[in-house]
Amino acid sequence: MLDRKIEEHDGIYTHEFFLAAGECNAESLMPLPFLVNRLIRVATEHANLIDVGYSRFAPMGKGWVLLKLAIEMQRYPQVNDSYTLKTWLETTNKLLSYRNFAIYCNDEVVGYVRSEWAMIDMHTRRMSDISTVDELAATVRPDVPCPIAPPSRLTSLKQGRISTTYAFGYCDVDFNRHVNTVRYIERLMNQWPLEHYDRYMVSRFEIVFMKECHYGMAVDVKIDDTNLQDCRAELVNGEVVHCRAKFRFTEFEK
Repeated sequence: MLDRKIEEHDGIYTHEFFLAAGECNAESLMPLPFLVNRLIRVATEHANLIDVGYSRFAPMGKGWVLLKLAIEMQRYPQVNDSYTLKTWLETTNKLLSYRNFAIYCNDEVVGYVRSEWAMIDMHTRRMSDISTVDELAATVRPDVPCPIAPPSRLTSLKQGRISTTYAFGYCDVDFNRHVNTVRYIERLMNQWPLEHYDRYMVSRFEIVFMKECHYGMAVDVKIDDTNLQDCRAELVNGEVVHCRAKFRFTEFEK
């Protein structure tokens, strides 16, 4: 079965996918990093459709960056499932765009996502004013429900164990020549063994991106998982924190 794209209707963009075996994790489910990859893809497609995407702003030296993400899942699509992602802009202000998602599987909502984006100048790395981008204001749908909490304020991790150092390589880097969003999440999730994920699913995940990582950079994960309902993690390079994350693990139903 091929992916089937459904165009925007009243500010809501929809894309239907098929989950192949090669896209699944060891539990035959959609992996969280792969879900994030799909979210970014669908957000990009919607931005392009309403003319606020790469082709318009790249010639100006500007581009969208993901700042924060909060995902809540009741369950994940499994191998051979068809699933659908819907996305819409909840609101915008001078510097930030708030984009939500709903994830459907077999016509049932199985998860929601809240995300925060900024447009930055690729040379200065500073945020750009988006209040004059009329297409954004014309597309917002604050009336569409997204019944999960927004990303929380993740404070500095005071204690925790340190993982083995990892140096980002060629396959970790995207077209902007910095580390791909998904690679941060993979580094964080690899702190738990296979047996952990055989027993627990990530029912809520939050991440805030603070400073970009680049090719060749060596990083550690500082992690406190004494409470599986509130695991905290940081990706660090020396004293510099590159991202902070929060996991809530829920035991699979037997």
